[in-house]
Amino acid sequence: MDNPRYIPTAEEITRLNAFLKIRSVPELEKQTIKYIEKVTGKSWKDETVLEKIRNAIITQKESYWKEGVQKSISYKGGYSVLGYMAYQMPGYVLEFSEFFAAMITSGLIRKHVKILDIGAGPGTVSIGVARVLSCLEGMTAEITSLEYYETHIEAYQVIVPEFLKNAGGKVTAEKPLAQDITKDIPEGEFDLIVCSNVINELSGLDPEKKAELVMALSKHLVFDGNLVLLEPADLTNSTMLRDLSRDVKKQGLTLYAPCNDLRGMYCTVSPCWSFRSYADIKPTDLMFALGGAEEKFRFVNTDVKFSYAILRTDGHRKCGYKIPADAKRARLSQLKKHLERRIHITVSVMSADIGDAKNYLFLVCDGTGTTPTYLALPAFHRIPEHEALLTASYGSVVAVDSVMVRFNKQQNAYNLLMGRESFTRMIAGVSTGNKAPDKIALLKEKYGKKPSPNYRGKKTGKPSSKR
Repeated sequence: MDNPRYIPTAEEITRLNAFLKIRSVPELEKQTIKYIEKVTGKSWKDETVLEKIRNAIITQKESYWKEGVQKSISYKGGYSVLGYMAYQMPGYVLEFSEFFAAMITSGLIRKHVKILDIGAGPGTVSIGVARVLSCLEGMTAEITSLEYYETHIEAYQVIVPEFLKNAGGKVTAEKPLAQDITKDIPEGEFDLIVCSNVINELSGLDPEKKAELVMALSKHLVFDGNLVLLEPADLTNSTMLRDLSRDVKKQGLTLYAPCNDLRGMYCTVSPCWSFRSYADIKPTDLMFALGGAEEKFRFVNTDVKFSYAILRTDGHRKCGYKIPADAKRARLSQLKKHLERRIHITVSVMSADIGDAKNYLFLVCDGTGTTPTYLALPAFHRIPEHEALLTASYGSVVAVDSVMVRFNKQQNAYNLLMGRESFTRMIAGVSTGNKAPDKIALLKEKYGKKPSPNYRGKKTGKPSSKR
């Protein structure tokens, strides 16, 4: 094949991993500051400039948290773009860089990749692609971008070219097309179509129309292409993405990841709040300047938490494992029948540890349930046989033997309580390679003694995320 999937060498993977561990993008901050001074004609440290950027960030956040038709996020004003670049863009660039790198190392991306970037903004996706390809010798990319707001297009044309130079000419990206994606989709086929933090801002579209848009975009994929939807990790937008993923799956698209089709059924868990996390980014000097001396951390945005869906048209899934029909593994849809009993389960791990100081807690799913379900392990019960769960990467499939079924009325969720008799093993997926923290040791270090093992059932809380 003239354009095979790109397989990085061991040396390239080592270089790429080291690069991704650097949790800052100095060149982006440099270009952002230069652009602020270009647009305003003043120093970026000028208090009037900082105040206008602060107000833009506050306005965007207030608009963002509104729902339905009341939600209206606009980037028409020059300072609205500067606010986005100062507060949101650093995290988004590192998010897409790591996500795109993972797609490459998973064998999903071809040697020369044609990308359609929907809602390009100031260039988050283009910068992420250029950063990753700067570490890979034999891969090239051709990016077509769409952006509705002229202010974003202006910023894109100033900032992105510097990153393309750093990629050594391996990435080409012309001026974004000023198009409304709800009305016009570019002709042609693409290996990768990306909607990064776009669908949630289409407040004028109801769920049915959003599904129609995704289906229309999928028609522009090559036969083995990928359509990536990335959304913020908050409850509203994360659950919206899960619902949208289910809708388009019913219309024929394949959900490659993160959800697994363990029982061959359409999952109906509601609400499904599932997101993944990367390491925090390093705050920029601009973020600290916006906060000033009195509110130093008010405009610091370092979390990298997001919900995603990778959709395909060819039936290929990341995890092909199916629970055998004759396996003695309880379905999560039948948990009501097993209250206060011990059962064996096989589930997808759909969160990192979201427990407290004394408990490990994971959102899990087998594709059959209708109610959120959590695996809870008191830290003082931790034994080596639990490590498969504690180190499972997002979306991995883990078998867990001997869990007690409880129902939490307050949270309307099932808790599957683990103990020293519980045993876990990896079925499909990989370990993160990182040992889970020893929470008992941390508590002893903090308080000087072992905490009382007074555990009466973990009350599942809401996973923390912020925009």
